[in-house]
Amino acid sequence: MPDEGKAKHGFGSFLKSFAARVLTERDTHLGDVPNEYFAMWLDPRMVYSCAWFESGEEDLATAQLKKIDHVLTKIGLRPGHRLLDVDCGWGALVMRAAEQYGARCVGITQSKNQFEWARECVKAAGLADRIDIRLQAYADVKGRFDRIASLGMFECEGRSDLQDYVSVLQEHLEPDGVLVSHGITSTAPGSIDSRFGLDSGAYLARYLFPDDELPDLGYALTAMRESGIEVSNIQNLRRHCVRTLRLWEENLRAKEIALRQLVNDRKYQTWRQYLRDWATAFEHDEVSIYEIVGRKVGTRASALPWPGVSQRVT
Repeated sequence: MPDEGKAKHGFGSFLKSFAARVLTERDTHLGDVPNEYFAMWLDPRMVYSCAWFESGEEDLATAQLKKIDHVLTKIGLRPGHRLLDVDCGWGALVMRAAEQYGARCVGITQSKNQFEWARECVKAAGLADRIDIRLQAYADVKGRFDRIASLGMFECEGRSDLQDYVSVLQEHLEPDGVLVSHGITSTAPGSIDSRFGLDSGAYLARYLFPDDELPDLGYALTAMRESGIEVSNIQNLRRHCVRTLRLWEENLRAKEIALRQLVNDRKYQTWRQYLRDWATAFEHDEVSIYEIVGRKVGTRASALPWPGVSQRVT
């Protein structure tokens, strides 16, 4: 039978080395890495969030398109709906929403590189009349939307700011609107301890998200309710995230020579190790990722989805 103490010590050691690499990676993230770097190992749509797999056998491009359609179907996006994508990345979700679902979209990002790339993609696709890409913080957004997507943002807000963040999104939601959010959570109630011991939880909180504490699922749900959002659907994406990270790392390895010409060796190695380590953390249930769908508190029960209809919102 495995020695539990040794298992904890081994994973704690992994987290300490992971923390050092993450600190390095945080200094070499989106801001000073060219778009061409990401284009070489992400899927053709340049989606930088967890993909969606039905069997686990799909290639990355297929799984990322399935993820986008899964999200847009889940929130019941319809022609004419006004959609806000918070932290829109390189624009994949809003382009799909406008082109295939007939939505009118606003995508916001604080990355100049992403903003310029997404704006050019929208223009090239002939969608500039239906999509507005903005270099903007979510706090500066004006107006209301029928649907809001926030994929991969709430872990960045931390525990203390999460409720304020959701409150802002809630204020921009139409009375019958739908919000979908997914983000990384701690797997320990209270967001500090973990099944691998206190040291591992503390390292995750301190180094991966040093400005604040990574929220656990219970805290996130409470924050959403107190911010005026009633949760109607929760889905665990941990296995999907592990698969996504491993495919990204495989692509990095396959394009090593070309990628090293775009960034220095340290950045290339840091990115590879970073993706491997995140996959390990998700694999071992040290962190998780949830997709949460909700409406404004007080929505009539007749507006909520039946569970057997592909989780579509009516």
